[in-house]
Amino acid sequence: MVFNFKFFQVVVVFIFFSPFIFGVAEGVGLKKSKVKITFRSQFYENSSLTNMKLNHPIKISQAEIVNHMVSLKSKGTFIGNKEEPVFSVSEIQTLAPILFKAFREVSPDKIIRMQLKSEGGITSGDIFSFKSYLNWRFDSIRGETFLQKNNVRGWNIFSWKMTPKNGQLYFKSGIDKRIQKNWIISKLKLHISGQENMNNQSSFGVLQKKPSQNSNINPKLEEKLEHLKYLYDKGLISEEEYKSQQKNIFDDLF
Repeated sequence: MVFNFKFFQVVVVFIFFSPFIFGVAEGVGLKKSKVKITFRSQFYENSSLTNMKLNHPIKISQAEIVNHMVSLKSKGTFIGNKEEPVFSVSEIQTLAPILFKAFREVSPDKIIRMQLKSEGGITSGDIFSFKSYLNWRFDSIRGETFLQKNNVRGWNIFSWKMTPKNGQLYFKSGIDKRIQKNWIISKLKLHISGQENMNNQSSFGVLQKKPSQNSNINPKLEEKLEHLKYLYDKGLISEEEYKSQQKNIFDDLF
């Protein structure tokens, strides 16, 4: 994964904490960017999560969180719109350590509500885990809500959609079989590179296939190590996290 713009060093300052509000932070260098993380019940009205058994707290490293955030892409639904990352590098630097703490502290009956306010507008959504999957359900990206009112025709239209990559799928409702293109289901242990578009009509069941019996040795070891070093060299993960993940990769191999 290659970034073509300058990386900024981000200092995260927590302002307050309570059982319901996890924290608010401002990133230095993000120009009036603010992050708000809250915990809310999975049973809130119209949550669509009432029948799901959440796997919380979420066991995931900061490096893996960074990888998930880097993989998230969206695309406007109008002609000429191009695929763009949901989060900029500086936003990832700010959010990753905050989410790492939130994932460790979220209770089994709560989900994580994320709101990022920056110059581009508000990016907001819910983050939660069930089984071995991490869910990212967005309602707004850079100030554009998923559903917008068409003033001419008087009906709602989709203003953007997520674009699933390798190891990711849209959520598909079990009731009406509707594919929700603002809701990405990712393997918790997401592959760190080779992100290619998946068939948008694929169902969640594809992610439930058992891994191959011939995968005792990971053929992508060198690629994983290079990606991990890249994250460390760019300051996206600490030296401690870098060494820890490096050890985990070798532990998986041997």
